[in-house]
Amino acid sequence: MATVALPFVNAYRSGGKVFHYYRRGTYRVRLRGEPGSPEFLAAYQEAHANCVDSQLGPKPTKPQGKTLAVLIASYRASPEWKELKPATRKDYEKGLVPLETAFGHLPVVGLKRPHVLQIRNRFAEKPRSANRIVTTLSILLTHAVDLGWREDNPAFRPKRLKTTGEGYRDWTEDEIRQFLAANPDWNLRLLLALCTGQRGEDQIAMTWDAYDGTAVEVVQGKTGAKVWVPCHPALRALLDAAKAVRGEATHILTRQDGEPYKIDHFRHVVGAAIRNAGLKGVVWHGLRTTAATWLAEAGCTDEEIMAITGHKTTQMVRHYTRRANRKRLATAAIGKMTMRHQNTPETGSD
Repeated sequence: MATVALPFVNAYRSGGKVFHYYRRGTYRVRLRGEPGSPEFLAAYQEAHANCVDSQLGPKPTKPQGKTLAVLIASYRASPEWKELKPATRKDYEKGLVPLETAFGHLPVVGLKRPHVLQIRNRFAEKPRSANRIVTTLSILLTHAVDLGWREDNPAFRPKRLKTTGEGYRDWTEDEIRQFLAANPDWNLRLLLALCTGQRGEDQIAMTWDAYDGTAVEVVQGKTGAKVWVPCHPALRALLDAAKAVRGEATHILTRQDGEPYKIDHFRHVVGAAIRNAGLKGVVWHGLRTTAATWLAEAGCTDEEIMAITGHKTTQMVRHYTRRANRKRLATAAIGKMTMRHQNTPETGSD
């Protein structure tokens, strides 16, 4: 069967998949189904009916054209989206793509609170993903309010699903030793992560110009926050030794050929190093969590931890200090009990 090329249809590849859109002027909407299928043809005809010529773009009075897919396209073209850091946009896409794929056909005007919960529950097997998708939906519906499509945001502060654990797990000291024993040439990379508390993309962005011999200055890619981190003596010694033999390298962490890492390549090599050490249940980002935990256990305040990690709110670091405070309180409690009851039940008590 011959394939008929429909006008105004564009194909885009993302994440190994091909998505088709009807695009005419400023009007852009995702087409459902496979090209040539009845579902695809119906979606094309609907898009064509909701659009005027390429000079005028979408018909503003056609509510059936105000789908979630159209809203997503509008948000991606908005100044708010363009102001986001590349890393933040990439993170938002983790919520936008599932919404566009599974629910792009839904009319924005008709979305109500029960629909938001149904969307959340669709991804309930992965609570973190479900919560991220609802957060993304809330951002989109705020955009819809700004456009005048709605007067309210039914996705504002919905009940979040409980997730297992408290985020990326800390590395234990035994795991750190096991990692370095298996990867002895990774001392600098590991200590740079552990002693600065920065994200992987910020570690590979650090240049030698940002190191003054005592501290390293970082402009975080995700938030744009500028942080100045004094170097731990062990890290400083490694940096000084590496700087003396860096050659033409401009970045602190480089590939074997001396070129800077791309983030996907860096994630690949750190994953391979973790597997080489035989470690289970840890990821490189967990070293950022470990750094924040160690700072909290050392008695640092929320604000002091934020000065190092670059977190924007105390709420984001408070679980580290709460956990450290619980450990200190528990230690103090057992100390008091030991003073009051010198002997255990096996040996006799007061």
